[in-house]
Amino acid sequence: MRPYRSLRWLAVGGVLLAIVLFGTWLRVTAVAETRVLRPFGPDAWQYFHYAVNLVRSGVYSKDPSLQTGEPPRPDAFRSPGYPLFLVPFAAMTMDPSLILDRVVTAQAWISGVAIVLLFGIARSVLPTSLALLAALLTAVTPHLITMNHYLLSESWYTFLLLAALLAMGWGRPWWSWLLVGMFLGMAGLVRPILLPFVGCMALGIAWHKDFPERRNRVLSLVFGFCLLVFPWALRNKIVLGTFGDDTLAIHTTAHGMYPDLLYNGDPQTFAYPYHFDPRFPEITTNAASVLREITERFLREPGRYLKWYLLDKPQWFWSWNIIQGQGDAFVYPTTHSPFFWHPVFQMLHRLLFALHPLLVVLAGLGSLVVWLPRSFSPSGQWPSLFMARSIALLLGSMTALHMIFIPLSRYSIPLRPMIYVMSLFFLWWVYHNLRRWLQPGPILKKV
Repeated sequence: MRPYRSLRWLAVGGVLLAIVLFGTWLRVTAVAETRVLRPFGPDAWQYFHYAVNLVRSGVYSKDPSLQTGEPPRPDAFRSPGYPLFLVPFAAMTMDPSLILDRVVTAQAWISGVAIVLLFGIARSVLPTSLALLAALLTAVTPHLITMNHYLLSESWYTFLLLAALLAMGWGRPWWSWLLVGMFLGMAGLVRPILLPFVGCMALGIAWHKDFPERRNRVLSLVFGFCLLVFPWALRNKIVLGTFGDDTLAIHTTAHGMYPDLLYNGDPQTFAYPYHFDPRFPEITTNAASVLREITERFLREPGRYLKWYLLDKPQWFWSWNIIQGQGDAFVYPTTHSPFFWHPVFQMLHRLLFALHPLLVVLAGLGSLVVWLPRSFSPSGQWPSLFMARSIALLLGSMTALHMIFIPLSRYSIPLRPMIYVMSLFFLWWVYHNLRRWLQPGPILKKV
């Protein structure tokens, strides 16, 4: 039996290695063969200046001091998770082109490592064969490949999110949850929208009686998280007089109040309706004014806005096309990419494009059935069910939060690997319960 198991795991390791090598080749090739017309878009420029100002002046600021020569003014408009990732590259050179080349290459390799992390997560929820399939889908997803060649936070955020979930699956001793909290803290500093999920996780652990040492696990999780996030809040209080800057949250909430992302239904305003709204500066004066405006719109047209917020926004969030950008799987204008001419890339693009709606629907169903009693779970093991429920909670909370903010599909890209896990979980769940239901009962067996 032991030699058989050794051969089996050797075969699994070989298949996983092939998947990782193939996925990494796709990423490195895409970075090398892609030409972006204007790689320093608005977000990218801000990230770049934050990193450069930290290296040159020790000031966290998005001011373009490298171009203007003026001292940068500290701010907290964007959280520091991704700019801190860029700091080592900015410390080597101040040349934007060199920084860009080195960052996108590093992101391609990091994205390749993320495939291994996803397999580890999937293996704690699924049988080995389905876990390998989830890793393969992650390896060949066009959006997870193309995001590497932009100076944007998606690749780094995906890696941190997967690292946090993997640590959660391996977190048997209560003190290991300190590491889970730290990874979630780092990911939360990249995308602050993750912060409510940490609170939900802590409450879920505290509430669930199946957890051993619940109090110690919750305290470790919260402490590890605060260990990363609290210094940022303290810096803001000392430097700016406030614990954070809510400007971005106010604006993204207001950005999401336009049905179909149109201003007055005009197709020419698509994706950027707030640029055409003359009242937008007035609406975004503060959080209260945004909420007041949204409330008034609901009262005027309740049916239209209920449909937009409850039905349409989740569909936009999980859609295939990147809305604010070139479209399809591209953000900034891209003039040359292997997805335009390479037969392997084009075949994978067509395959994932066709599968995407089905996988999203299956993942949604999987995120619902996972909350049924443990007797329905295919594995029947509590650690496996807990991981599946954690992923479902992550997907559900991110969908709900983007029903409040602007529902850009770009923000769902880091969640695509979890979509694959939950869609395959649902298929496995159906197979398990159908087989159990069709299995002859004790009476039939006697006959």
